[in-house]
Amino acid sequence: MTIFKTLLNANKKRRSIAGLIALTLLYFGSVPSVAIAGANLMITPTRVVFEANMRTAQVTLINNGDETGDFRISFINQNMTADGKFEVVAEGEAGQYADSMVRYSPRQITLPAGQSQVVRLMLRKPRGLASGEYRSHMLFQTLPKSSKSSIENLTKKDDNTISVEIIPIVGISIPVIIRHGKLESTLKLENAQLIPANDENPVARISVEIHREGNQSIYGDFRAIFTPADGGAPVVIAMANGVAVYTPNTLRRFSIPLNAPAGTALNKGSVRLIFLESGKDENSGLIAETRLPL
Repeated sequence: MTIFKTLLNANKKRRSIAGLIALTLLYFGSVPSVAIAGANLMITPTRVVFEANMRTAQVTLINNGDETGDFRISFINQNMTADGKFEVVAEGEAGQYADSMVRYSPRQITLPAGQSQVVRLMLRKPRGLASGEYRSHMLFQTLPKSSKSSIENLTKKDDNTISVEIIPIVGISIPVIIRHGKLESTLKLENAQLIPANDENPVARISVEIHREGNQSIYGDFRAIFTPADGGAPVVIAMANGVAVYTPNTLRRFSIPLNAPAGTALNKGSVRLIFLESGKDENSGLIAETRLPL
């Protein structure tokens, strides 16, 4: 969302528009805290999940900059595409969203440098709520400082000029998920491929299709383990944490940049690609796996 300040002269003969449009809407789910680029605001945790009898939660905002900042908090609904991007849902579009069931406070914060603020969330489920997973995204936006420009300053050079000043609002969103009733989900990894480096992507990567079934989203970590054909020791050559496939999506295409140890030749052997519950190891949290011969 962008704030526009438009200055118009009625006897205009020439039009010029100057400004920079910058809207940053980021989603993170792989680290315990995230920061809004350029805003010096950190947020923890990066996702909120209401399940079982849980009715309250909290998110902490930390201003780690050296100036007081103003921040606005709201909910938006967005869906994930098969390529992992997010698209904002049109108002009134049908879906299983959480925003109407979650109350939160405060909704706007003035946060001095070095200080923190807790945002409290409370869940209120309606009677007769159907089993399923409901998700919305809590959006944190840094509000711009008041512009020092004036009509006189922007129009004094040419009375026939229209000037438009565009002030960016930078924000970050985190998922808020409600799980209700009987939920289940399964996941398969298919069509794994090794993609060599090229001009567009200078780092080689492994691509894979994540197929999800059921009424619950999947969230976890990838590990790619290479085993040489000559019987050498297995070595981790790629990893990615905090990978999600949200309902109602049944497919996500994902790629993992390789980070093999120096001297590792990936030409003879096989790669075992595994997907784990976040924070767990292979013994306790294996969800799915596939193999890629090289």
